[in-house]
Amino acid sequence: MNKIFKKLLHLKTLPLKSTGQSMLPILRPNDVVYFKKTPFLKIKVNDLIIFKKKNQLITHRVIYKTKKYLITKGDSNLNSDGKIYPKQILGKVYQIKRNGKIFKPETLYLIQSTYYFSEIIKIKKEFDKENINYVFLKGLPLHLYFEGTNPQRLYADCDVLIDKKDFQKAEKILFSFGYQKADTSLSSFQKKLQDKKVENAYFKTINGFVVVFDLHLEVVFMMTQLGKLEVLYPQKLIDNLTEEFLKTKRKIKINNEKFLILNTYYLILYLSLHLFHHNFSGAFRYDFLDKVIKKSKISIKSWQEVALIIKKYQLNNFVFPVFFLLKKYYKTSVPLLFIRSIQPVNPLTRKLINKLTKINIFNDEPRIRAGIKRFLYLFIFSPSPFWKKILIIFNPQVIFAVLWVVWKKIKNYFWI
Repeated sequence: MNKIFKKLLHLKTLPLKSTGQSMLPILRPNDVVYFKKTPFLKIKVNDLIIFKKKNQLITHRVIYKTKKYLITKGDSNLNSDGKIYPKQILGKVYQIKRNGKIFKPETLYLIQSTYYFSEIIKIKKEFDKENINYVFLKGLPLHLYFEGTNPQRLYADCDVLIDKKDFQKAEKILFSFGYQKADTSLSSFQKKLQDKKVENAYFKTINGFVVVFDLHLEVVFMMTQLGKLEVLYPQKLIDNLTEEFLKTKRKIKINNEKFLILNTYYLILYLSLHLFHHNFSGAFRYDFLDKVIKKSKISIKSWQEVALIIKKYQLNNFVFPVFFLLKKYYKTSVPLLFIRSIQPVNPLTRKLINKLTKINIFNDEPRIRAGIKRFLYLFIFSPSPFWKKILIIFNPQVIFAVLWVVWKKIKNYFWI
């Protein structure tokens, strides 16, 4: 393999056959990938590259870059590949051949985002027509506005916060456009146990591309599978924060279309809470938050306002690790004074969170393990006193979730 690799390094371009499923859906088994030798300085985040690791040639996406190395990851893999150095890199993928047809990755991204944007505009216009109170939390409109270009990867979903009184109207509009509601509950029994629904996902396939809208009824950062967790975080604060999100929206313009998004303070807060919801992992989430902060050019005084909002809603413990990790990996211009001002007060919580700042932000976890960890973080970081938090063990939804996880593990063990 070393001799073959050395020979390949001297070539300017060469086709190679794709194997495995680590890059689904962008790459399929038996696709032919064409790469060309590219200087390390010109390789960017989201590029597909071919590199050598443990005597294997691998085609994965760049998710992080420093002056000395890259971090890569397969789109459908949970774990990243670790550090990839310039001497390991064969080249950048510039086109793909599938079933006799050749296309560039960028073309596929552009087609998908075009379909997505067209759908978003249709839905948005209907929402406006019906006077629905809503705001885009994240998704393609925000990407286009803050990054100024089409995504260089396949986009996941579009999150929209809807006023509860308008939710049925919004859902009816999605149904009228052919969207189906996704069932994300653990089971039919768990669905009956839920004392509230905080979000619904709706999907539709357009020419092979899946378009997804997530409608949120409140600011989501807790356990979406469970209902009210009052003993861990007051529902009143969630309701107040949701109301603030819907009140403080602002208009942006993309291709002569107006979109309602959160104001800068609340957008930064939402994106940091979204990272907590994903157990502080996902390089692309940090990368986008970094771009929002850079484009917004936030003053010291504005950072103080963000800190006041965080303290008002008792969110210090949940978002402190995000800003620490953002500064650590992306050198984002978040003032140290701001980070210190939102540092957890409780010595034990501070100790636990300091350990958390050493996590690998580039890896994901299986759904069940991620859910368990999220619940533990929620329990540990909850602003409620310990005596109150311990009452969560009597919550029927929590009891069911624990039993469901145990049953799944037993079932998987015996199935294997």
